[in-house]
Amino acid sequence: MLFIARVGLSTVMVLLACGAAIDAAPFEQSHVAADAKWMMHFDMDTARESTVVQRAYAMAVKMHPQAEKMLGMVSGMLGMDPRKDLHDATVYGLDTDKQNAIIIVHANANREFLTTMVERAVDHAKTSYGSYELHSWTHKGWNRDYSGPAVGAFFKDNIIVFARTQAAVKAALDVLDGSAKSIKDSDSMLAGRIRPGSILIGRASVVDPKTRCPVLKEGSSFRVALGENNETIFYRATLQMKTATAAEQVKDVVKGFTSLASLKYGDDQTAIGLVKAIAVKTDAKTCSIRWDAAAADVWQVMETAATKWEQRRKEWSNRGRMNGAKKGGGCKSCGKDGCQECSGDKKCPLDTEHLGGKNAERPLGDDEF
Repeated sequence: MLFIARVGLSTVMVLLACGAAIDAAPFEQSHVAADAKWMMHFDMDTARESTVVQRAYAMAVKMHPQAEKMLGMVSGMLGMDPRKDLHDATVYGLDTDKQNAIIIVHANANREFLTTMVERAVDHAKTSYGSYELHSWTHKGWNRDYSGPAVGAFFKDNIIVFARTQAAVKAALDVLDGSAKSIKDSDSMLAGRIRPGSILIGRASVVDPKTRCPVLKEGSSFRVALGENNETIFYRATLQMKTATAAEQVKDVVKGFTSLASLKYGDDQTAIGLVKAIAVKTDAKTCSIRWDAAAADVWQVMETAATKWEQRRKEWSNRGRMNGAKKGGGCKSCGKDGCQECSGDKKCPLDTEHLGGKNAERPLGDDEF
């Protein structure tokens, strides 16, 4: 994983995993219901303006030119090209169950195409709600993805609402058209000013009591923001914990990440500079994390890590092809690539590779554990 994910953004990943899609416009608070318990917003327009994102995308395309073709195929299936048509996405929930989330996608989508596609979905049904058309169907997810009822509706040609139930979509439409209150009109802790350049925003007034995240088990609320402004990458997090002790423990976790990163990147002064830029402090039950770094430095570390990873990937790939060519495509007896010794009743030497190969048959030494 890239350095930035290991260190500066590690807390973001924790929050995302634990529960904790108007051109170039910031997060629209009037789109989120006043009684929402949590929300997340991803601003694709702002991401496109980020120098780090631009360079990362250019490098990814250079390393994997087939990715552009795949994105073209995806665009055909979605009725829009995410690379240019997707502006932002907001997700929020009225309770802590993420399966009950409401999704608002802002994109220049092909409305006619998407409507035709959804009408072909399993169990499709269409109902009216005022001037809006609600489409219901059964979503078939992949192995671990959500499968079950889904409902969608166009609020405008470029704003689409999704949820599990008609009631949730109707409630979201009421917020969007102003007939129901939003966080903009309330004292919700999900409201408040947005830092310029924010690409990812996450806020929660309640933490899921069933969360398996060790950091958030003792948390009561949080706010995070990640983005780039004036060629500076920034990250902000405020975690409200149930006790002062829990807040100190979060501080220790962050310091632990920075210590590990310092060991790993000890010879890279740019990386060490990014590590030292992380500031964490506590005030009673509150733990605050602040990180600012020059976009050029962040990109330098990311580029180095990505280049090394790509070199290793090519080495592994070439090694596999060479082994396959040398071994003739696998043993005739066991069928395993790389084995040439087993035949008839003889034991395949590859069966003990995970135990150390031939060395696994000798007695263990006192220093082997």
